[in-house]
Amino acid sequence: MTGSPPSARIARQLLLWVVASSLAGLAIGLAVSLFQGDGVERPILVISVLFGNVVGLTAMVSSVWLFPHLRGRSGLLRFPLLVLTLLSGAVLGSLAVLGVYPLFVVNELRLAVGVVVINGVLALVIGSVVLSYEQMRLRLQDTVREMEEVRLVEARLREEAARAELAALQARINPHFFFNTLNTITSLLEEDVRTAEELLETLAELFRYAFDVADAVPVPLADEIGFTRGYLRIEQARFGDRLRVAWHVDPRSLAVRVPGLVLQPLVENGVGHGLAPRARGGHIDLTIAVEGSTLRIDVLDDGVGLSDVGASLIRDGHGLGNIARRLEAFYGGRATLELSAAPGRTGTLARLTLPTTPLAPPRPVGEETAS
Repeated sequence: MTGSPPSARIARQLLLWVVASSLAGLAIGLAVSLFQGDGVERPILVISVLFGNVVGLTAMVSSVWLFPHLRGRSGLLRFPLLVLTLLSGAVLGSLAVLGVYPLFVVNELRLAVGVVVINGVLALVIGSVVLSYEQMRLRLQDTVREMEEVRLVEARLREEAARAELAALQARINPHFFFNTLNTITSLLEEDVRTAEELLETLAELFRYAFDVADAVPVPLADEIGFTRGYLRIEQARFGDRLRVAWHVDPRSLAVRVPGLVLQPLVENGVGHGLAPRARGGHIDLTIAVEGSTLRIDVLDDGVGLSDVGASLIRDGHGLGNIARRLEAFYGGRATLELSAAPGRTGTLARLTLPTTPLAPPRPVGEETAS
C-alpha cells in the first residue's frame, strides 16, 4: 500500500520473498527426490528449501535493495558490484547451508561443489530477471512522478493565468467605473447630494469587492449578484429611465460558488453594446436558475442586437473573452459562455452555464424584480 511505513513495506516484501523462495526450493526438492526414485526424503526437502531462500534472498537484496542505492553510479561500477553481490551471497549462503549438513559434504563432495555452482548461476539468472523488473518499475515511478510534476505545474500555470485574466479584467473595469461614475456624481452634487453620496459609497464597495476577489478563489453567487446590483445602481443613475432591469433569481443558486467577476461583465456587455447606442434605452432581464447539476445565467437585452463586433467579444481580449478563458482554467470544458440573438425579438442573449458547487443551504429568496 502506498501509505504503509517503510518498515512495514520491507517486512511484507521480505515475507513474500521467503514464501516464494521456500515454495520454489520445495518444488525442486520434490523433483530431485522423485528423480532419484528413493522416495521423498526430509533432509533433501529441507536443504532444497534453504538453498531456495539463499538464492531468492540474495537476488532480493542485490536487485531490490542494492540496485536503487547504486542507480546514480556509473555502469562500470554498478553492474560488477551487483554481480559480485549475487555470486558472493549465493556461495556464502550455500556454504552456510552445507555447514549445517557436514555429512552431505563429506559423502557427496562433488555434488556439494556442483550445488554451490548451480546456486551461483541461479542467483545470477534470477537476480538479472528481478533487476530488469526493478529497472522497469523504477523507470515507471520516475515517469509517473514527472507526469505528476508536469500536472502540478500546469495547474499552477492555469491558476496564474486565471489570476492574470482577473487582474486584466479589474484593470479594465476600474477606469470605466471610475470616470463614468465621477461624472455622474459631479452632475448630482448640486441637485441631489444624498444620491451623490450613495453613489460614492456604492463605487467604493464595488472597488473593494473587485480587489477582494483578486485571489481568484470562487465566491458565492450571492456576492456576484450583490456586486452586479451595485454596478446597475450606478448605471441607472447615469441612464435614468433609459435603463430598466428585471431580476429572476432561483434561491438555490445563491450558494453556488463561481469565479469572481463573471456576472457583471455580462450585464455590462448588454448595457454598453446593446442599450447605450439606443436613444430610448431598453430592458435588461437577468434569469438565474439551477437545472440539475448546472447553473444557468441568462442576461437578455432588447438592444441593437449582435453585430460583427459583438460576435467577436468572446474571442477578443474584452471582458467576455477574459471570462471565457477563466472559465476554461476553472472548469475545463464543463462551462460555456455563449452570445446569441435574442429569441423572437431584437437584442442579445448572453448565456453562462457552469457546474454547481453548493456552499451552504441557501437563504430563502423569492423571485424579485427591480426597475
